[in-house]
Amino acid sequence: MKTKTLFLLLWLLPQALLAQVNAVVVHQTNGAQAMFFLADQPVITYSNNNLVITTTAKQMSVPVADIANVTLEEYSVPTKIDGVTIADGGILFRQLSAGSEVRVCTIDGKVVCTSRADDGGNVSLDLSAMPRGVLIISAPGSTIKVNNK
Repeated sequence: MKTKTLFLLLWLLPQALLAQVNAVVVHQTNGAQAMFFLADQPVITYSNNNLVITTTAKQMSVPVADIANVTLEEYSVPTKIDGVTIADGGILFRQLSAGSEVRVCTIDGKVVCTSRADDGGNVSLDLSAMPRGVLIISAPGSTIKVNNK
């Protein structure tokens, strides 16, 4: 058991050193994938022929026979909002539906700004007028996190 865990760690370590990675991805033989961000400090163990990955947010246990591959990858969360531009202390959202609501909240859930897309589907947010720290910005079908320094 310890030998297989050690082998897995020795196999993953060079990948982490050679590339900028931020996630462990388990690729299963049925095509399913599970991603664990390294920032969540995943703990990888082997128990009863299962690979077990645990973070404070989630846990996964999958039979080793069902694993096609385990990789370390650079992963960025897609915003699902086409045409997002962040520059000069502001964010411009384009290509939203006219009248769509964009809401900005602090990390504790307090709404600090609500805007609606104009007839062209644009919303411009001035981050300099908003609280410093992590802001959660949500638009229809998408949520992004911004560190407003």
